[in-house]
Formats: sequence, structure tokens, C-alpha cells
Amino acid sequence: MAVLWVIAFHYVVVRAAAGVADPWLEALRAVPPLEVIVKNGYLGVDLFFAITGFLLVLPWLRHAEAGLPAPGARPFYRRRFERIVPAYWVQLGFLFFLFVPLLRGIEWWRWDFWFLLYNLGAHATFLHYTTPLSSASLQINGALWTLALEMQWYLLLPLVAPLFARRPWATSAALVTLAIGWRWLAAHDLDALVRFDMAIAARWKVPEDAIRHLLATQLPGYFAHFAAGMLCGWAWLRWRGRHASTVLGAASLAVAAAALAALYAIYRPSAAHPFGPYGWLATAILIGLAMAALVSRGTPATHALLANRPIAWAGRVSYSAYLYHLPLLLTWNEYAPRMGWMAFPAYLASVAAVAWLSYRYVELPFLRQRSVARAGADGERGEDRERLQRGDSPEHVQVAARVHHRPEDQRRDGEPRVDA
Repeated sequence: MAVLWVIAFHYVVVRAAAGVADPWLEALRAVPPLEVIVKNGYLGVDLFFAITGFLLVLPWLRHAEAGLPAPGARPFYRRRFERIVPAYWVQLGFLFFLFVPLLRGIEWWRWDFWFLLYNLGAHATFLHYTTPLSSASLQINGALWTLALEMQWYLLLPLVAPLFARRPWATSAALVTLAIGWRWLAAHDLDALVRFDMAIAARWKVPEDAIRHLLATQLPGYFAHFAAGMLCGWAWLRWRGRHASTVLGAASLAVAAAALAALYAIYRPSAAHPFGPYGWLATAILIGLAMAALVSRGTPATHALLANRPIAWAGRVSYSAYLYHLPLLLTWNEYAPRMGWMAFPAYLASVAAVAWLSYRYVELPFLRQRSVARAGADGERGEDRERLQRGDSPEHVQVAARVHHRPEDQRRDGEPRVDA
């Protein structure tokens, strides 16, 4: 559902910026509450980071619960590489050698060869969101910025997760404090770094505000979002298997509704922004509350909403959909005929088709190689996995977590493209 939110957001923003006459945009304007929700679809980024925090910390929590050593970093890195990188690199091939010629002209490779070559190297190594030269992903696939941050989080997680497993609240508080400190520095300090970035981007006259936004949205600026997700994962493990009474289920839904209503109130156009420069922190907290109520606690209603077959299928192809939806949209605007009411459904169908092809022929072969390992915990391999199979944990409890990580996600098109 998160990736659909992001796709709808980009569809509306990009089509409107291109001046396309689209009846879907007119219909959206006629329903202001829905327009607020769709036009703030960039919050899918915040949700994606919380989802990552939730899912990827579970193996460490399960091992700690069973009294086992922490999962090894090397197997974790290998699995993340296999899950994320192949489809991403294939997409980069299409981005640089198909979408660039289609949308910018083949001449761009002759005029700006070294610039494109630098961008290709920066993207291939997930360093593209570190400088304004590559953060916007050629103004074609700005959504890629989140994958740079995801990969950086993967590198840190084997260090952070064992601390979190021992002291979840203290670790989360430390991450939130680091996020607040980093955002403050990005807004009020780091002058030397700001001057450097402005100098290397002088050709494009990138303003200081855009550079400071780029700095603020580096990985440390999202530590609170990952912490919120990890706390939801910790709560899910504590609450799993417990029967939720009707009253408790109703209370969970009420908490989720209140958190989502608060988010709506903050982001509606006439909002007074009561949290000022800390709106990002309020967003992380409210997303965490909603996730804890709907997922960690869980109710039959939320299970029916989030675990039905169409949503499950969308979840499987969501990573590839995220990778391709923006360049496909720009290509659609450039070359597709005006189709009236059929435009949005036809675009969604094209995204679904490309996403399925990428999932089927790029992602799935690597997922099948991991099928045996995925029968156990996401972080279990080698000796730990064998111990569990032999029942050697202290309570002879086999630890198994079949979870699917959906990296997904996006960039705010309205934000300095200094993007990713």
C-alpha cells in the first residue's frame, strides 16, 4: 500500500508540473481531503524507513530471546546484497542507456560524458545521495535516493541491532538524539561542507537551502524513523500470540486512527505546523504509533486489510515498481497519447507489468537461491541455523521469522533535487 501511495503522489505531482490535462487531477481537486493525502505521498519515505527498522531488527531480537549469539554480519550483508543490488543494477542499465536517451537525447552522452560517467559510478556504489552532482538521479529517477540511505543503514545495523536487543528504549533514545542533533547541524552549522557542495554545484546554481536540505536528509536525519520501526518490531515480538480482546482491538484501531488524523492535521495546506522545524520528528512518532497499533498489536480487521492477496502480490513486486515508476511516468508523459480517464489505469498497468518482469526474471532467481535460508530467521545461517535445527537453544525453541523486506521507496519531488 505504501508504494501505491508513492506512485499516486508522483503521478499527480509530475503530471501537474508537466501541464498535462488529466481528468484524474481535476477529480482529485474536487475532493480536498483525498488531495491532501495523495499530495503528501512523499511520507511513504518515512513509512518505508520505519518498515525497514521493523523487519530487519527481528533476527537480532529473536536470537536474543532464544539466548543465541547475534546473527553474523557477513551473511546479513550477503543477503541484503542479493535482495537489493541485482534489480537495482539492472534498473541503472535502463536508466542510463534507455531512459537518458529517450528523455534527454542521445547527445547528452556526448555533451556531458564525464558527468554521466560520474553519476553512473556514484549510483552503482550507492553514493549518489552524498553530493548535489548526483543526488537528483539525473532528474529522471529521483526516487533512488532512499536506496542510498537504506544501504547505509544495512552497514550500520549489525552494530546497532545487538545494542537495541539489549536495551531497546535507551538505543532508540540515542538514535532520536543523534537525528535531532544532525538536523540542527544541517540547518545551523556545517558551513564548510555547505560551501564545498555549493562550489561543486556552482554550474547549476544550487541554493544554500537546497544544500542544507540535502545534508539534513542524509542517513542520521532519519535515525528516529528507523528507531520507531525497531520499537514496533520489539513490541510485535512481545505481543505475538496474545489474544486481542474486542476492547483491546477497538483501542488499537482508535490509536491508529488518532495518529493518522494527527498526521493529516499536520500536513493539510492550512495547517499551522505546530511542531515547527521538528515536524519530521512528530511524523516519525505518529507513524510509529500507527504501525504499533495496526501491525505490532494487530487485529482481525487490520489483518484482512493488510494481508489480502492483492496487497500481498503488490508487496512482492513493490521493490521493482518503486525502481521503475518515475522513469516510466516521465516516458509516459513524453510519448503516450492523451487517454483521458484511461491514462492513470494504463500507467499503473505499465508499472505493474514492468515490475512483474523485473521481479520474475531478476529478483526471483536470487530469492530462490535463498529459499533454504529463508525457512529460518532472516539472520540465521551457518552454526546458528544448525543449532536451531538441532534444538540446542536454551529452551529448545526453534527461532524462525519468515519476513519480507520491502525497501521501497522515494523522494520528495518538491524538495531540492539533490535527490536520490
